Amino acid sequence: MTRLFLARDEERLVWVMALIDGDVWTYVANTGEFHRNEALRDDYLAGTIFSYEEVGVPEARRAVEAGVGLLDEETRAVPLRAWRADQHPMDPDVVFASLIADLG
Repeated sequence: MTRLFLARDEERLVWVMALIDGDVWTYVANTGEFHRNEALRDDYLAGTIFSYEEVGVPEARRAVEAGVGLLDEETRAVPLRAWRADQHPMDPDVVFASLIADLG
């Protein structure tokens, strides 16, 4: 089952997140793909840094198109390097179609 969320810190919208069969995937604008994000999974389960708002495909798509998930290349170089090397990212259209299929 797929669910979509917007993850916010105290100041701004930070991630478009997909919860897919217990795995947390985040949209990384630098790569244009969703990638597994274990750190955000831990936060989602504990709720310590971000707040989460469940949304539908239209809201998630708007956030993706607005550039949510764009990371600073210098300060976030390590995770970006790992995500760029990711052999199994998910295209946003696949993630969104997955939610639509689950609802249907």
